[in-house]
Amino acid sequence: MHPIQNINTDILRKAEIPFPPLPIQRRIAGILSAYDELIENSQRRIRILEAMARALYREWFVHFRFPGHEGHPRVVSALGEIPAGWEVKPVQHIGKVITGKTPSKANPDFYGDDMPFVKTPDMHGNMFILGTSEKLSIAGAKSQANKALPAGTICVSCIGTIGVVSITTEVCQTNQQINSVVLENETSREFLFLRLQDAKATLENLGANGATMGNVNKGKFEALEIECPPNGLLASYHRLAEPMFAEILGLSRQIQTLRRTRDLLLPRLLAGQIDVEAAQ
Repeated sequence: MHPIQNINTDILRKAEIPFPPLPIQRRIAGILSAYDELIENSQRRIRILEAMARALYREWFVHFRFPGHEGHPRVVSALGEIPAGWEVKPVQHIGKVITGKTPSKANPDFYGDDMPFVKTPDMHGNMFILGTSEKLSIAGAKSQANKALPAGTICVSCIGTIGVVSITTEVCQTNQQINSVVLENETSREFLFLRLQDAKATLENLGANGATMGNVNKGKFEALEIECPPNGLLASYHRLAEPMFAEILGLSRQIQTLRRTRDLLLPRLLAGQIDVEAAQ
């Protein structure tokens, strides 16, 4: 039989496609729907946890109604009125800022399966970075001195799409479109994550330079000022919010596993490689 070089609508209409019996089709749909429901339930729980963490953050750090706030009169700062005892600090005083870099594409040996290489699309819609579309080899990672980020680092997209914020879950590197904050004090992680999300409009204004693509360079990002509460209040928020963030991470990993399993099952179910009647 000669292969068909071109497929038109007449050929497609005449093509015969094997269909399993209707009960089997329904059973396959039921199996896949069960995975989709588990994924949706986990996503719903994540949304609730995010809303809880953000509501508490806004109450304490935006509206300044934190425990004992009555004893902290407002004082004038560079960012407006803040409670007495708070400080306005640039990001560089909260942690070390590292701007990513892309190893030379001319050297294929720099790319492999050893170190996750984060780009902005890997961050979209994800509080935590659980996977990357590209990885570096050991040689590629070593070619960029001092660019490795530990788990728990806060990454912020600063070129093109500005203001996407995510947290690393393993040692990784990023490209040059991302500025990352390696925290000096881990109790500030949840606060800073939400504060930098709130700074999206400010970052976009900082990155506006008349060019087609906005760019918040390292210097501008390091100088971004933030109203910082005392360490004790940060620690109190961390104790409440960290378990929420940890549960979000666990649910996100669960969703990743469910999607991977569902996608592996789908072709096997359609090919009849799994006895769905026996699975009832």
